[in-house]
Amino acid sequence: MILVSCAGGKTGRAVVAALAGAGHAVRALVRGDGSVAALRALGAVEITTGDLADGEMVGRAAEGCEAIYYIAPNMDPRERAMGDCVIKAARAAGVSRLVFHSVLHCGIEALPHHWERHFVEQTIIESGLCFTILQCGSYMQNMLPGWKRMVETGVHRMAYDVDAPMSLVDLDDIAEVARRVLVEDGYGNAIFELAGEAVTLTGKAAILTRVLGREIRAEKEPLEDVLDHARAIGLSDHAITTMAGMFPYYDAHGLVGNPKTLGWLLGRAPGDFERFARRTAAAMAGGA
Repeated sequence: MILVSCAGGKTGRAVVAALAGAGHAVRALVRGDGSVAALRALGAVEITTGDLADGEMVGRAAEGCEAIYYIAPNMDPRERAMGDCVIKAARAAGVSRLVFHSVLHCGIEALPHHWERHFVEQTIIESGLCFTILQCGSYMQNMLPGWKRMVETGVHRMAYDVDAPMSLVDLDDIAEVARRVLVEDGYGNAIFELAGEAVTLTGKAAILTRVLGREIRAEKEPLEDVLDHARAIGLSDHAITTMAGMFPYYDAHGLVGNPKTLGWLLGRAPGDFERFARRTAAAMAGGA
């Protein structure tokens, strides 16, 4: 049995699907029961609910598991406390491997949600557990909520400078790597950077223009508009403060990694943005 935490989010669902599709038994841990039906449809054989900061609950969730894929909630001020709970549960359960879904460049103090994860990484390394840490870049799939609007308006908007380079990664590739490092030998006691080729919003717009057969223009979403939307959908003050610092950092520096490690882990070239865009366009057209 493999425990996947935060299984109801886009990362968790992708990992559950990859594991279950390969025949592995998955126990999904979720905060509430809103995603239970979807996770069962993806192949999860057991589903448990609870808060990752509840050490007793996490301990029960880990019982009988051979491995844990630990995804933490994004931009949560309890990052270190949740990590401590998962590590304690993993040790008590005697898991053969703890895989931590971390983030690219977690040593950047100007990015609090990156910075906090480097403390969790340190605790994992010192835990005595067999671990694998995956430091993941930004997902190509992050643009999907705005896809329909982009097609309608001809404008691709994200909340950072149009010329900021971002090493985007296809979530399907992340899920495939997650499956491999959880169930195959040879990936223990390691930290892997998972990033694709760097691309700017301007570069993405040029690819989207070619794929969609109509002009798509890149445009930066004003930061205040992004923060207003975050408030409107009920994100926490901590998350809003984090976002207020994150996007200006991306304006100045982007978020760039190297795709070689991801390619080695996959045994093939990572998916690129054009392939993702063509696949998405086809899927959207098929669902229209």
